[in-house]
Amino acid sequence: MKKILLIVLFLQALQYSYSQTNGSFVFEGINRSYIVYVPQERLQSAPFPLMMVLHGFTQTGQAIMNYSDFNTYAELYGFVAVYPNGVGNSWNVGVGGGSTANDVGFLSALIDTLNHQFGIDLNRVYACGFSNGGFMSYRLACELNDRIAAIGPVAGTMTNAAFDACTPGKAVPVIHIHGTNDFIVSYNGTSSNKSVAAVLDLWTQNNDCNPEPEILDLPDLVQEGSTVQQYTWTPCEANTEVVHLKVNGGGHTWPGAVGNSGIGNTNQDIIASDEIWKFVSRFGLGGPTGLQQTDDQKYKLQLIPNPATGGKTMLKLYDTQGTVSMYLTNLQGLTLREWKKVSGHETIELSLLGLKTGAYFLFVELDGKWFVEKLLVLQQ
Repeated sequence: MKKILLIVLFLQALQYSYSQTNGSFVFEGINRSYIVYVPQERLQSAPFPLMMVLHGFTQTGQAIMNYSDFNTYAELYGFVAVYPNGVGNSWNVGVGGGSTANDVGFLSALIDTLNHQFGIDLNRVYACGFSNGGFMSYRLACELNDRIAAIGPVAGTMTNAAFDACTPGKAVPVIHIHGTNDFIVSYNGTSSNKSVAAVLDLWTQNNDCNPEPEILDLPDLVQEGSTVQQYTWTPCEANTEVVHLKVNGGGHTWPGAVGNSGIGNTNQDIIASDEIWKFVSRFGLGGPTGLQQTDDQKYKLQLIPNPATGGKTMLKLYDTQGTVSMYLTNLQGLTLREWKKVSGHETIELSLLGLKTGAYFLFVELDGKWFVEKLLVLQQ
């Protein structure tokens, strides 16, 4: 079994070549631009999933590409990442003083453009965004959910106008990340924007979810003044979910950002880009993709954080019994670390000291089954 898994993962991890290009087209008389990142050579021939990453107010596609580091995940997991630019560095989310452009129409046209160029899996198109881009992600979930399979807003809620006009007509998976000390887009809402709680209520009700969330305190791996609680509403209609990562003490920032993303404290216990991709990639327009699901379990294990940045990561185990054996390999299948028969723990700290920046595979045997997690290690 170990050799079979190594062969499969080795084939999946064959060296790719990557391409980042700038693009533009005229939409409704306005020249609209974007940056797109594509892993061009992959073993599998299936179409690429697409992640649309939407910048914040006054920001650019280049800026969110830099601090979100989504190109790393496009490389690691195999999807197209596109970073569109709003008109006047703003998205039309139904607030005075912002853009008045038809951004829903533009982003729909962008999907068609990228599909024509690269061949997109139109059942797996996702949207996420920071601040103003988070607001725009919600607008897409309301108005373009025949094309958007799931969304991941960060530090952005919904304007009153967008909230009142939202009639999705179908369940949409949502992961929302927000700091409680966000003084730009208040966690508790303002006179023009809804609170995080109100927005989550809208989507848990829309998705017909269990009204009582499961609450999990995530490990405080980096003591930078904030911690994360994960709220999960499940089961929901059509096997969807709603998840909230509440960053207690977090500011108006992108958790795990590379460099500066906003204002206030930046949590480093989670990597927003990684959390968003791992969530949304489990869903398609036709239902769950089956990724990161085994039997009737939603999760068996999770690496926190991933990518790892401080010389260690935590393996979080869910609903497991007995002992756990693990080994870590590089992309060529060489075993670099081995942990044997660890038992009696819900979380296991794994030392990564001495490992170079790059991608690795963690093989885990628990409950008589093998699981594989990709792990990215950043410079220590």
